[in-house]
Amino acid sequence: MRILACFVLSCAAIAAPEDPGLVVHQIVIVADDTSPMVATAAGILQQRLEQRGLKNIAPTAEMPENAELTIVLGRVDQPGIAAELARERGVSLPGTKGPAPESYAVKTVSLGGKAGILAIAADTRGLLYAVGEIVRRSIQREGALEFRAIDVSSAPAFKFRGFSPNQGGTMRKITGARAWTFDEVTDCVLDYTLAGANCFYAEDQGGPLFDFLKSWELMTVTGARPNQLRSDFPPEWKAGGREGWEGNTWVCPNIPEARKALMDQWTEDFGKRAQHDIMRFYAGDPGGCTDERCTPWGKTFVHLCEEMANVWHQTHPNSIVLVANQGLDNAGDQAILDYFNGEKRDWCYGLCYGPGSNALSNYFREELREDLFVYPGQGPVNRYLAELYRQLPNDKQIVHYSDITHWISAQFMVEHPDRTIMKAYGRRTFHARPKAMYTIFQRIMPFSEGDIIYSEGHHDEFHQYMWSRLLWNPNQTVEDVTLEYCRLHFGEEAADLMMQALFQLEENLERPVDSNEGIGRYYDLVVQAGKVMPPYIMEGNYRWRLHMEKACMDKYIQAKLRDELAREQRVREVLTRGVESDKLKPAIEEALEILEAPAESAEMTALRDEAGRLGQETDALFGVRDVGFFRADRSLRGLDGTKNVLLKAQDEGKKKERRRLVDLAIQRTSEPTEPGNIFW
Repeated sequence: MRILACFVLSCAAIAAPEDPGLVVHQIVIVADDTSPMVATAAGILQQRLEQRGLKNIAPTAEMPENAELTIVLGRVDQPGIAAELARERGVSLPGTKGPAPESYAVKTVSLGGKAGILAIAADTRGLLYAVGEIVRRSIQREGALEFRAIDVSSAPAFKFRGFSPNQGGTMRKITGARAWTFDEVTDCVLDYTLAGANCFYAEDQGGPLFDFLKSWELMTVTGARPNQLRSDFPPEWKAGGREGWEGNTWVCPNIPEARKALMDQWTEDFGKRAQHDIMRFYAGDPGGCTDERCTPWGKTFVHLCEEMANVWHQTHPNSIVLVANQGLDNAGDQAILDYFNGEKRDWCYGLCYGPGSNALSNYFREELREDLFVYPGQGPVNRYLAELYRQLPNDKQIVHYSDITHWISAQFMVEHPDRTIMKAYGRRTFHARPKAMYTIFQRIMPFSEGDIIYSEGHHDEFHQYMWSRLLWNPNQTVEDVTLEYCRLHFGEEAADLMMQALFQLEENLERPVDSNEGIGRYYDLVVQAGKVMPPYIMEGNYRWRLHMEKACMDKYIQAKLRDELAREQRVREVLTRGVESDKLKPAIEEALEILEAPAESAEMTALRDEAGRLGQETDALFGVRDVGFFRADRSLRGLDGTKNVLLKAQDEGKKKERRRLVDLAIQRTSEPTEPGNIFW
């Protein structure tokens, strides 16, 4: 059995918080000219520091004679000023046998009696991580930046740290948000990379994003669903149990003609794909076949993957292949494990564990491993992972494919979601779950070599930041990571308030909306943060505006729910009196008047208008809006349905049927909130 181990090579010494540090109005960045990527990294550092309000930044290849602050950037493995200074000052990179891959060190030093920051890296990626460290340590002041003492030598804890810079097609369709420019896409890529990412989704056949990622030697990932046939095929080829998925493009691979068509398709397809570092084959979500000849699907799937991997490696010999055990039954999962334990399978790197992979969760799984509930360990979130880890041979790894984008109907869903919030927002919405996601991360990551996350938009941006920082160094508290995020994006003055707001936002996902004082507290925290945030940080700050938009809509929804509950109570009382007095017609008319009265108060209108204005601003700033604003017209309690029942009762000529409809209306006003259609 393998021994679980996680080592993080990182140390940091920071000046005491009361130390005012050095406030500078001018910076010179010295980039060694021995590598063009050093100069490019220096350009990114300049751009990011300028975004934080300091415009007087000069890049150069020579040491300046007189500068408020000089930042020297370079690689330790290349001759130049940075490497020479590192030797002189004893600045070294972590690693047991030479510098660890992707590592960096950043230290405040004296350069000719003037303030300096020395940043060295082991390789090209390390340059970006060093830049990220400097940016995070910069404190925004008006027209200046403040730096306190830094002494960091760090390397990543996990090999795969993958992220998804995207707006989300469904999110854009609902909100009408504008499309990102290419510069905005790469800006998002750099956000995640500076935080520690090293792998991204990119165009299958290559393109501008792929080229940008490869210029920084970042990894890219692509994927395929083995039994998906994109061309027309005879109905007898159709896969069992796949009706409704993407126009029925799934075939049974145990039909020889269908399998040949699949392999011909993938041979042509793979030959056109760019040189991606990782290929993932998905068993489900969607995909698969329930035909008798394919049972268990896991067995058919893994043998088909081997055949496809051989084709893939003909044109992508340096790429690794992962198989995702999604949507299988117990026999299918076991067939994959038996396959890997039968003999050495060099074509596959290991398992990709994502939505539908957990045999202790009903999400995309119809059959569970009931035996593992007897001694559940830390619970369903990682008990099956432990079993997979135990059964996999030593040469096969687990790499996560975590869904950190949804909060319900998801791999890691909220345990007790409030039904009104579910109905108001659906599963794709701006939200944050710092404490829950931190706990999930700590429980699942000891079994893997990293995570290449799944995302459906930019609404999970905080989660992606947290995941990237924890994949770099999991030995941080949730408060550490959240406060770092808030200082970076909201400034020191507002950081603590926004951290409280993030924690409150998480609590609000599970508390009953009508009685939840946390909704008002979240709103007040965001408002207060906006008041203390300096104008130079507030300007262009789409993240704060997203929080304010969410806070407005939460208060709107709370007021709307309270109004609808009050209406229901009045309707219930009126109809009950009508039943008791046997005067149904006037009771129905009075109830309809209650339901048809204007529903939006002046306060609600103001909240909705403010949310709309903020959404227009976030769209202009970064092409993002919250979906809640566009779902605001729907009734939270189904009052339209109750009204329709009463309209039928009003027109009903038979007294017995009228009474039945009135009883139904009374029942509807007494039932819990129905979440409605949330899986979109």
